[in-house]
Amino acid sequence: MRANSLRRVAAGATALLLTGATVLSMTGSVLAAVPTADAASAAIPASYTAGNAAGFRGTYHFTDSSTLAKLYLTLTTTGADANVYFSATMNGANAARFCTVGTVTTTCTFKSVRTNDRFVITSAYSTSAAAVTANFKWGTTGSTGSDGGTSHGDTWDDTIRTARLSSDANYGGGFSIASGSSIGNNQAVSMSNRQATRIANLAAGVPGSVLDGGTATGSCVSNATVDCAALIGEWSEVNVGDGQSFSTAFTIVITYYSGTPRGFVHSYLDANGDSQQETIGACPKKNPAAAAPCFSWSASANQATIYTLHNGSWRGL
Repeated sequence: MRANSLRRVAAGATALLLTGATVLSMTGSVLAAVPTADAASAAIPASYTAGNAAGFRGTYHFTDSSTLAKLYLTLTTTGADANVYFSATMNGANAARFCTVGTVTTTCTFKSVRTNDRFVITSAYSTSAAAVTANFKWGTTGSTGSDGGTSHGDTWDDTIRTARLSSDANYGGGFSIASGSSIGNNQAVSMSNRQATRIANLAAGVPGSVLDGGTATGSCVSNATVDCAALIGEWSEVNVGDGQSFSTAFTIVITYYSGTPRGFVHSYLDANGDSQQETIGACPKKNPAAAAPCFSWSASANQATIYTLHNGSWRGL
């Protein structure tokens, strides 16, 4: 074979190799596509007070059209003394059996994850620390660190969330670990602490917080039953769960150092995010929760018990 013919053959072979390498590279890029999913996490609530648990929630929603053979979760914490509450759900059903729960590390393995599968992990911890952190790291099979996060070993969220201890006497916050729990601020009323607020009879597995005093706020619009210039006491801000409304009443207890409210003005946001106001009157003596919103009054304790379906802010009339 002549020299120029050999050169043409070699050039053709080189071109084929380059073409093949390009095809393999493109194929590899397709295979390495990150499955689509939404993952988020949060401290619930962001601040806790002494004696209350620090809670966290992590969520994962698989939106890809493929199926994951396995989905792993590794939840790691710092500052926790003990795990005191744990819940795992897949599409609303209990999935705790797929998890191994610990104080520092909790792991879960879910198999055959399909489009629109949703996972919610809720965990709470007792603590004596000034802060508790939690990191929800979701991942698929494979080595996530060896490829820069571009293979089926991809990760989601992997963000440190922090709940911090609050020393504000007007604030109370934490995570309810048992049915019937109560979360409140400093309950000893005095000349310097003229009002105390607490949430009573909480359901298990929900965060709650209260705030009164000079930094608490609410809104008021005067009408036929409300004179905003004649309100008594302080605003009491209350948040249970995720700020949503409820189908059954929950209870708020407000204790006064002095003064007797004849009713309450309540401001809140509805499901559409619009501001609403309602006037809270007296409850019937029998089954007051069924008449919510309403309040009962104890003269001996100088204390109002409010039955309500909404979060928001309350102030006496």
